[in-house]
Amino acid sequence: MTNEVEAGETGRTGPDTGAPSGPPTGRAPAATVEFRHVSKRYDPGAKGPGAVNDLSMFVPAGRICVLVGPSGCGKTTSLKMVNRLIEPTSGQILIDGRDVMQEEATTLRRRIGYVIQQTGLFPHLTIGANVAVVPGLLGWSPERRRQRTDELLSLVGLEPARYRDRYPAQLSGGERQRVGVARALAADPPLMLMDEPFGAVDPIVRERLQNEFLRLQEELAKTILFVTHDIDEAIKMGNLVAVMQTGGLLAQFAPPDEILANPASEFVARFVGTDRGLKRLSLARVGELEPIPPVVARAGEPVALVRPRMVDSRFGYVLLVDDESKPIGWIEFGGVPRDGSLDPALAVPASPLVSRETTLKDALSMMLDADVQAAIVVDRQGRVAGLITVDSVIERLREDRAHEDRVIAAPEAAPAVAR
Repeated sequence: MTNEVEAGETGRTGPDTGAPSGPPTGRAPAATVEFRHVSKRYDPGAKGPGAVNDLSMFVPAGRICVLVGPSGCGKTTSLKMVNRLIEPTSGQILIDGRDVMQEEATTLRRRIGYVIQQTGLFPHLTIGANVAVVPGLLGWSPERRRQRTDELLSLVGLEPARYRDRYPAQLSGGERQRVGVARALAADPPLMLMDEPFGAVDPIVRERLQNEFLRLQEELAKTILFVTHDIDEAIKMGNLVAVMQTGGLLAQFAPPDEILANPASEFVARFVGTDRGLKRLSLARVGELEPIPPVVARAGEPVALVRPRMVDSRFGYVLLVDDESKPIGWIEFGGVPRDGSLDPALAVPASPLVSRETTLKDALSMMLDADVQAAIVVDRQGRVAGLITVDSVIERLREDRAHEDRVIAAPEAAPAVAR
């Protein structure tokens, strides 16, 4: 029986952009993906379970489905069977209801984006040429390839004029990973496959890439199959999570909050870990909290204009910003001079900076690591949007626990819906 989780349609519709001429006029719709009793045996004559065994699940259009599990559980094999880098021994894999085995493999792969851990960029091609590989194979005109390349480099946060003519060896690991994502998006595929895409970079860069990709997904609404061995990444990235166990078996397939609240087996409970409550903070973003307004002053602003703002503040600090409203640092109320203007030299380094896309788990970790009580929320231009505090995050955790207790007491009141 197919594991299917109800979800609203989030895929965008638009004309096919795979035609070889003319500018793109819209986005291709996201695709549904279905596994029907799929198995893979590398040695059909061997006894015991294969690499993947009787995998059945349905992924709605526009969702991120994360396959997670220990090494050897068949998650990468399952991913590669979708674009036929590995072919199933039995069962069916359907994209928008069409069996992938009924389509020529090369044609199939050109309409599926594919991102791997080491990016797979061609070292002898420029960044622009790497991004344009699939559009070139599809016969797009040079001008259209150039436009699409610049559009995508900007989309992933790389300035086209600065990066277009560089080579992969001239980029950092995080920059190369962004180029890999841009290349996978180049032909506007209805489906993307991502195999440990952020696993080769350090934790700080990884967190930034995760947040940037989630921001992109809000805009693009692609269907994505995402492989990781990290349950924290799975919970953070996935609308749906497929927990796989050794022997190529699907242990649980559900939205991440359901997996955290109701593990289907002892294996899932052990794999998720004992800190399930804290992991639930990975499901919430900073943008879901009401930001707390700080006392803000510009560098060089007269003290006489700042002091009235300090009267009703719950914080004992002024947040000093530059002319673009970007944070410089904090000045304790007691350190504000009686007259004159605010000198940036008076400010101590600012608290951790978080965005609306940062998970509450990451934000809490950043505040605890910095030994501070507040983090500064900034917008995409780095301007101050408000504060969140350790207390506000903990209060959200209490609310989640109270909600979970109510669901356990009356499960029929809270149907499981993919977020």
